[in-house]
This record gives sequence, structure tokens and C-alpha cells, in this order.
Amino acid sequence: MTAPLRFGYGFDMRNPPQWEKPWADLYSETLEFIEHLENIGFGQVWLAEHHGIDDGYMPSPVVFGAGVATRTTKVRISQGVGLLPHYHPVRLAEDLAVMDILSGGRAEFGMGIGYLPFEAEAYGFGKRGKLADEIIEIVRRLWQGEALDYDGEFFQLKGARCTPLPCQEGGIPMFVGGTAPAGFRRAARFGDGFIGPVEFWPQYLEEVKQAGKPESAARIISMSYSDMWMLVAEDPEKALDEMAPHAYYQINTYAEWQEGTDWAVMSAMSLDEFKKSGVMRTMTPDDCIAYIKGRQQEAPIEAFCMQVPSGFPLDRMAEYAETFASKVIPAFR
Repeated sequence: MTAPLRFGYGFDMRNPPQWEKPWADLYSETLEFIEHLENIGFGQVWLAEHHGIDDGYMPSPVVFGAGVATRTTKVRISQGVGLLPHYHPVRLAEDLAVMDILSGGRAEFGMGIGYLPFEAEAYGFGKRGKLADEIIEIVRRLWQGEALDYDGEFFQLKGARCTPLPCQEGGIPMFVGGTAPAGFRRAARFGDGFIGPVEFWPQYLEEVKQAGKPESAARIISMSYSDMWMLVAEDPEKALDEMAPHAYYQINTYAEWQEGTDWAVMSAMSLDEFKKSGVMRTMTPDDCIAYIKGRQQEAPIEAFCMQVPSGFPLDRMAEYAETFASKVIPAFR
């Protein structure tokens, strides 16, 4: 029997100057909000990662995830997505294993390779793709209980072990992110599934076949610009006016980071242009149900990530989440 579709929110823990609050308050309130999400029926949280960002974009999703693990009992906890090249593989295997134990087997691995040059320069690495491949391979082998000798391009290990091992038999599920062919290939070859836009399901699926795996082995978690900024409300226009400045703040930052690249999916725009663009989807519960069922026709998604916009008051976000929980989630049970 297919498991019900899991819904949840992504968090980046940014603290924009115009809505700034003490860091301890922001983190504490977010943990309380996540507890509330679990209580009303949401099944997962995703924790984003970037480094050296002025507004404090979260640099340590595994550490924050451990905090979530101790405050919840049911939600699955994932990076969304974490940046693989910023980790030593043995330490990553150990830290995620501890998070899995703290959560009673609710951890997920959700990693990509990143794309911001200044982040890589700050950590002193270059070849992100090949580096990420080695990290994934080492982590998986450690979770299988090996005492590992490894002689790679980036890592030379002797007798490496992960103790204790994760709670989940076979290790923590690995979902690998990407927006280009190399990323789809990495997810197919090294991961248990793909985390990213549903639109890339056909390319990922083809890479799964090319890797000699059955189509049934392909898995996907929906995390995309077209779905993450979604808000369900009885009055969608009012909801858009209320939340747009916060989502706009996030989107414009991503647009700035992507400017000049050959893969940019966002472009800078004014607030008014943003509200008219459809990037942020505000819809009624019935329209939302129809939309998500349409996405399920495109790919067998097992979890659907939305976003808590930076600086948006969590007491107001709770009201929108409650509407989603009471009027949308039941349609997928």
C-alpha cells in the first residue's frame, strides 16, 4: 500500500533587517511552530543551508535538525537542501546518525552540491561535483557498518567507522538534489531518490534506467520554486498582499545569486511584478487540492515541500497552516 503524501514546510531561518528579532527568539519560536505543525498533521520539515549570508541564512541544518528531533515525535527531518561539499564525510555520517537516533528513526539526507562561488571559496574547495560523489559514497558505506579504507581524489581514510549506526535499517534515506544533468545522474547513481522540481522527474528517471536500476527504485520529493511559495486561504488575494513582501525578499535574493549563470530560473523583479508573476501561489483549498493532484500525475511524489517566508510572523503562518491541514491534507489520506 502506498504511503500517504507527506506535507511540510521548509525553513531557512533568515532574519531580515526589516523584520529582525533576537536570534534566540527566532529559533525558539520556530521550534514551537514546528511542534504545532506536527500536532495539526504535517509530516515533514526541511532545513535549508547557506553560508556567510548577511541575514543569517541557516548554516547548520543538521544541528538545527537535532533540535527539532528532541521537540517532536512524528515529523521526518531533512536538510532542504544541505550543501554536501561543506562536510567531511565521516563527520556527516556520524552527525546524521546521531540525529536519526535522537529522532527515533525520522532523519532524512537531503543534499545538493551548492552553486555560490563565495561559499566554496570560504571553505576552500573547488570541484564540487566529484567531491560530492565521494562524500555520498563514503557516507553510504559507513552506514552499512564498514570499517572503511578509502583512497579517493579528495579523501584518504583508513579504518573509518560510524558508531553508533543510524536507527533506520540500511541507513538514512538519501535524496540528492540538482537542477542539471549531472545532478540527476548523481541522484540516480548514488542516492535513494531525487529532491527537487517535479518537472525534472523524466530526466531523473532516465538516469535511473541508465544506472541499471528498475523504474520502481526511483523516488522523488517535490521541492521547487513553482510549489514552495504556496499559500492556501479562503481569501487568496488578501493572503497574497500579506505574505508577498516576505516571499519577494527571498525570491529576489535567489535571483541576485543566479544572475549571469546559464541555468538561472529566477530573475529580479519589483514587488508589484512579483505579485503578478504567479511565482507565489495563493489559492483556495479546493484549487490547491486539484493542483497537487495534478502534480501527482506528473511524478509519484512522496512528500511536498512548501516554504515559510523569511520574517513572516509565525502566529499568522500558523493560521494559514491550520487551513491547509484541515482542508487540504485530508484529501490525500
